[in-house]
Amino acid sequence: MSKPRAFLPLVFALSALLAGCIGENEDVVFVEPSIVAPTADVEGGVLGATVTGSFTLKLVLGPRASGPSSVQLGTLAITDAPNQQSVVSGLSLISPKPFPVTVQPDSEVTLDFFFDLGDKTISDETKNALCLPAGVRIAGTLQDSLDVGATTVASDVFKPTGCM
Repeated sequence: MSKPRAFLPLVFALSALLAGCIGENEDVVFVEPSIVAPTADVEGGVLGATVTGSFTLKLVLGPRASGPSSVQLGTLAITDAPNQQSVVSGLSLISPKPFPVTVQPDSEVTLDFFFDLGDKTISDETKNALCLPAGVRIAGTLQDSLDVGATTVASDVFKPTGCM
């Protein structure tokens, strides 16, 4: 009878050690997106200002996911710093990979995007909103086939170049 009691502290000690080995992505069972390295450049012109830029989208899926996920890109826009209002929507995105993108369990997919407005220009009011001292974000949604509903994602606040 005393042997099982002596065995319990060993089990608890091993459990504590194993719990410390769980990686940071271990519990990610749905795709966890992040937008990093956002840039935007505002250029004035005779017919109005234009906006171009880039960002990197990282999609992470942990080893405990039930299987691979098919990720579809939703809407993306440049928003104000609090991420409450769209400043520039309708960005024309250029990506090296077509969507949907498959993310395997225990993996990360990184996509570099470039954007512009095509042949559209922005108003002075929009240019002023892009150039506010508070900065802007790139924000949007994506659909993860492992999850119900849209997943939101937003970059950190940054300041566009070309603002005067």
